[in-house]
Amino acid sequence: TSRAPSSSRSIPPAATARDLVIGLVGEPASLLGAAPVGRAVRAAGMEPLVRRTATEDLEPRLAASVPTFADGDLALVEEPDAPAGRLVARFRLRDGARWHDGTPITADDVRFGFDHDRAAPAGADARVLAERIERVDVIDERTVRVSYLAGERWEMYALAPRAMPRHLLQGASPAARAQYESRPVHAGPYRIADRTAGTIVLEAFADHVLGAPSLPRIVVRAYPSKTALIGALLAGEVDVAPSPGLEADLAATLDRSFGDRVRYKQSQAIAMLRFGPRLADPAIRTAASLTIDRERIARSVFGGRARVPSSYLVAPLWAANETATAPRLDRAEARAILDRAGSRRGNFGIAELRGDRLVVTLIVPQGSTALVEAARGVAVDLALLGIAVDIGERPAAEVERRVLRGEFDLALVVDQADDPVLASERYRGMVSGWYDVLADAARRAAERTEKRALYAEMQRMWMDAVPALPLYQVLKVDVAPLRVDGVEAASHAAPLTWNVGEWRLAAR
Repeated sequence: TSRAPSSSRSIPPAATARDLVIGLVGEPASLLGAAPVGRAVRAAGMEPLVRRTATEDLEPRLAASVPTFADGDLALVEEPDAPAGRLVARFRLRDGARWHDGTPITADDVRFGFDHDRAAPAGADARVLAERIERVDVIDERTVRVSYLAGERWEMYALAPRAMPRHLLQGASPAARAQYESRPVHAGPYRIADRTAGTIVLEAFADHVLGAPSLPRIVVRAYPSKTALIGALLAGEVDVAPSPGLEADLAATLDRSFGDRVRYKQSQAIAMLRFGPRLADPAIRTAASLTIDRERIARSVFGGRARVPSSYLVAPLWAANETATAPRLDRAEARAILDRAGSRRGNFGIAELRGDRLVVTLIVPQGSTALVEAARGVAVDLALLGIAVDIGERPAAEVERRVLRGEFDLALVVDQADDPVLASERYRGMVSGWYDVLADAARRAAERTEKRALYAEMQRMWMDAVPALPLYQVLKVDVAPLRVDGVEAASHAAPLTWNVGEWRLAAR
């Protein structure tokens, strides 16, 4: 029987110490989407089978252990449709695991989670992970067998399956699903006690399978802008401002105002200039790479804190194989490349290539001062080639949708690069046939040494083909209180609250 999560429970009494307050920018209706507010709350309230730690290790959560070859819970099985072998993992749920409403979590919830995620919108993180799984079979009430795609050799295999509350969502009406997305019921260290406009109250989940968290209550407040969030920090109304609420372009202000509370971490993400179908000509992409002064853009936006990557993979990811040299600038050669491709200057000095007058739109997600400023730098430099760029800020969901569909001229987006397989798949069909062959080989390779060699060659080919242009490596900026221990940013895509269940008041 499906039912909507109850909203009748009252807010718990205020904690003896002042509640910990987390400040974020923006407030989506759904907490299950990609918006930062949703991700921060979701990390506190939803519990995976296995999570990725800040040190890139796999840690069991709802699962009793991480399946491995050594313990026999991970195997490479030969099947008629998988002659090269299929990775098969057995996951066992912890005893006593319960949803926030007290219902026991079973293997059927893991099987349902797989079906639920496969039905997610194309490109959604949950669907991308689910599509790496062939099937999920229930062995008994607390055990599932997960069979991955044929030939898959994925180091983060244990992150793909997850449990979702079948008793709440199976057969639920659209209204009940919308209510669930607004106030998800799951199994994390915190449950949503109340949600009103601009405020979400999280209370410690006493029956959390790994033990109740130390902090009894957390309040999440949404602010309309970064300026408003900084004002709340200065007024002492907010304790924690996690990335990407604030960005590294505000470093000087943050350092001056908050000192040791500000924490910086290079993330495995890249601000990437993506070329749409109109600008797919290799001559345009190569000329752009020789014209856009990425070092200047990074300096002007971040005051020297951000670095310019050379590849689509960046350290500290093990597969990254970047060169240390600065991007090459040669604007004379760039103009000569376009001339050889048949480009001619028309009215107002705007370039025309094969009848296409190069007046283009560069779309940027709304709300990112750094991306908008970087886009302006791109526009100034491309004007030297006769490419007239109009910058259009659009809602993040619209930018993501248009990039996936190829409905854009230029786009400046943040590409997550914490999984070499997913990052490589992003450019399939855009580099060369040999790149695609190596991408398949890297997925099948069993040893990291072999994978690293394949990814090194793919990155070299990617840099030669210029399917996109990396502008800067994203720097995570978090403001956290000195009175709380356990706060630790991860270089991968997880929000600062990924381990909020381990946060505790400092003894000092």
